[in-house]
Amino acid sequence: MSNRTADELLKWGLRNAPVSEDGSSSVAQVAADVAAGRRPDLADPGLYDAIMGKSEAQMMQEELSVAVDTTRTVEDRCTALDNFEMLIEQVDNANNMESMRMWPAVIALLRAAEPEIQMAAAWIVGTAVQNNDKAQAIALGHGVLHTLLPLLTAPRTDVRNKGVYALSAMLKHYAAAVQQFGEMDGWSKIRVALDTEHLGVRRKLVFLLNQLILQTHDEPAKAVPPPPPNNVHLPAPHEEVPATMRDGVTHPPVAQILVDTGLVSTILDSLAPVQTDPLPSIALCQGQPVRDDDDYLEKAVQVILTLLSQSPPPSPLPVEQLQQLAHLVSGTRATELGLDTQPLRAYLG
Repeated sequence: MSNRTADELLKWGLRNAPVSEDGSSSVAQVAADVAAGRRPDLADPGLYDAIMGKSEAQMMQEELSVAVDTTRTVEDRCTALDNFEMLIEQVDNANNMESMRMWPAVIALLRAAEPEIQMAAAWIVGTAVQNNDKAQAIALGHGVLHTLLPLLTAPRTDVRNKGVYALSAMLKHYAAAVQQFGEMDGWSKIRVALDTEHLGVRRKLVFLLNQLILQTHDEPAKAVPPPPPNNVHLPAPHEEVPATMRDGVTHPPVAQILVDTGLVSTILDSLAPVQTDPLPSIALCQGQPVRDDDDYLEKAVQVILTLLSQSPPPSPLPVEQLQQLAHLVSGTRATELGLDTQPLRAYLG
């Protein structure tokens, strides 16, 4: 709190203070005692915090300090991380993580030995960068993808779940992040992660893949234009170029990458496997065919439809499995799932 604010608070207190029997103000007496050093308890700077409340920056620092303190209980540390996550739901607080040098500590917590800490840290990363291009660029610069990728295949489902959430937020509309993800063999990590017993993780992964194909199509390379010649004066742009587009990186061809890395085959194997007796593990979830789950079926089929909508579609594609897929969603089934199967029908002729 500024000195001016403190002075105004004191003046207000003096004006509104109760008066003692001898006519003197009790607050005035306390103020005199403080000035004379007779009330050291009120000289504590923490007094203003008690009166006015701590700033959100102070709270962020305190919560992160607890979170990284390995002498505290896991429960205390997780509570602190939950509180931190709520604070950075505000974009300004999320952006202040860089100036407050908090990103290295948060990213280090993704490597914690305790799964609960890993999950809470991944939640923080996802919240900080969600729809926040500045935070995305900062987090990428700190190497966050290197620590997020192992979470996709973590033993615990809740850790994987939050890892997918954070990864999705990092890759959204960010060509450089998608490129780095591919260079780190991230596509194979997704392929492994898809073969899980948890349907929620599967749904999130296929939804992410569909979004990545769509943004490749919608966002071709958007480089920052070169500066004009010295003798040319252009008006200032009305909108600032997003931080995720300032590097001019061309968006990788995700549709073809999904074919080349075997991810399309993996998705088709989960819906229309070539081997049916017994069904491969990718086609099962807790002993039941994964295609029996309407939510997963809709999201997984949509990946194939979006891929076939590309011009031209990637190649090569397994026609036999696509035919099985067409049969699976034929008739009213596509309508029930809200799917437009025209790209599939057109591809098969």
